[in-house]
Amino acid sequence: MTTIKKCDRINDRTNDAVRTAIFGAGQAGRMISAWLPADHQLICYIDNDETLQGSEIDGVPVLPLLCALDRRPDVICIGTLNRQANTGIKNQILQAGFVGDIREALFYRGSQDARLAVIRLLAREIRERGVSGSIAELGVYRGDTAVELNRLFPERRLFLFDTFCGFDARDLEIERRIVPDGRKASARLCDFSDTSVETVEKRLPYPEKARLIAGYFPDSVSGGLSDEMGELALVSLDPDLGEPVYQGLRFFYPRLAAGGCIVLHDYNSLQFPGVRRAARRYCEENGLFVVPLMDLHGTAVFIKQG
Repeated sequence: MTTIKKCDRINDRTNDAVRTAIFGAGQAGRMISAWLPADHQLICYIDNDETLQGSEIDGVPVLPLLCALDRRPDVICIGTLNRQANTGIKNQILQAGFVGDIREALFYRGSQDARLAVIRLLAREIRERGVSGSIAELGVYRGDTAVELNRLFPERRLFLFDTFCGFDARDLEIERRIVPDGRKASARLCDFSDTSVETVEKRLPYPEKARLIAGYFPDSVSGGLSDEMGELALVSLDPDLGEPVYQGLRFFYPRLAAGGCIVLHDYNSLQFPGVRRAARRYCEENGLFVVPLMDLHGTAVFIKQG
């Protein structure tokens, strides 16, 4: 554990995020940290246990209540599922003079983004097990996931691939040919063209660590870019259409370090049925299996063995 000054005042804010403190540094509080929405910045844990105060959990300080209030949280989440304990903790927070929003754990449990929570837990595994490599994403759109990846791995290079102008006509044509009712389905697709390199770059908390590569994938991987990337620890694969999913798996999976992961969005999506077909094709060709998740869009995870 790292020792910190108990009442250091911190006024920094990341991208106008909702500054959030979690009251309770135990099991429930730590799990809630993975449930927080992407626009929340966890600034500290609060705990009445003096043996925990002054330590850090995954780089986040554990503080007594009054010191936590010095950091000006917008929200305090009560990190326990015990309703009786919640009442006592809420009264303690109010008596300390906090005038912001106080939320119970069930607020986040009912609205959590399962994919985002899994990415955060995978990031912890990668750090704790010493998995080496850069971070990448194919299918960036306006950068919601990219911002989180950049925040979770501030010391690692982040490579972001997208056309940054919507779907490419070539991929749409392949989708129409090979997916049942593909022409009808593609007509219902969002355009995703309301983005740009500049839109994403200005949202990143550590833009100096990121490289944004615009163009048709994998043609956009040119020159020495592959060598520059090196091994990969975590990849977010979210291009929505079957052909870029297949090409993404072909490119990224062999480059994963041992223990590295690919988080594939839309694996069980009815809106993007080409994703599952492409992933199954790659798995069958290479003897791989996925771990499906229960989020609304049907995410799946690939983990590279040694």
